[in-house]
Amino acid sequence: MISRTRMTEKNTARTVLFYALLLILWSLCLMVGEGDADVVVSETEVHRVVSDYVREMLSDFEGQVEVQARQRGDLHVEGVGAVTLKVRSTSKRSGSRSVPVMLEVYRGPVMVRDYLLSAEVRYYDDVVVASRQIERNEPVVQDALSVETQEITGRLGRYFRSVSDLKGMRTRTRIVAGRQVDPRRVERIPAVERRDQVHIRAEIGGVAISTLGEATESGAVGDRILVENLSSGEKVSAVVVGPGVVRVLF
Repeated sequence: MISRTRMTEKNTARTVLFYALLLILWSLCLMVGEGDADVVVSETEVHRVVSDYVREMLSDFEGQVEVQARQRGDLHVEGVGAVTLKVRSTSKRSGSRSVPVMLEVYRGPVMVRDYLLSAEVRYYDDVVVASRQIERNEPVVQDALSVETQEITGRLGRYFRSVSDLKGMRTRTRIVAGRQVDPRRVERIPAVERRDQVHIRAEIGGVAISTLGEATESGAVGDRILVENLSSGEKVSAVVVGPGVVRVLF
């Protein structure tokens, strides 16, 4: 009877030891399979995920962008479990050259740390430039222009992408050869110049009338300008509809 009891105790002890060993082996496998403590996330991987995120943010831009995260060195993440990276926007204001983002580090579903980073952005696009010097008040014609791919990081919104965008334009100031055509340096060619005599047309109750006037300012077709009625001396607002012709709208 005593012998059987001792054997039973030995078997129980062996069973407990067996399962304890299994538990230790399972824990070791888990640590090896999912990563040891202080996992290293390479600088290259950080740059990749940040760059992908910022490029997606700027996908509406028609040109090309270069993105570089301001991160030097690898990231060391403590803990146990596989590491994944996610990027999200922040409440900090973005500029044309820098985009702040938040890099989040996860182990499984748990975020273990986050880093505020900035991404440097450089923009490139097709740009209309003067192929020769264009004088002030000269109509902008196609043979005076060319298109080049240039960096426009500091000129976002202040350049033309196509020569056709300058149709019907003239220069406001001289543009030297090789310089980008800035929208502030050109204007639509006026159909009416200041102090030009114009025909003022109007339609009242189905009756069309016309009288002479003088433009007090220049305007292209579609512009609204002030003209003086030479008969009454009154100034009225009118829309330029063609060379020397304006229409009063009631």
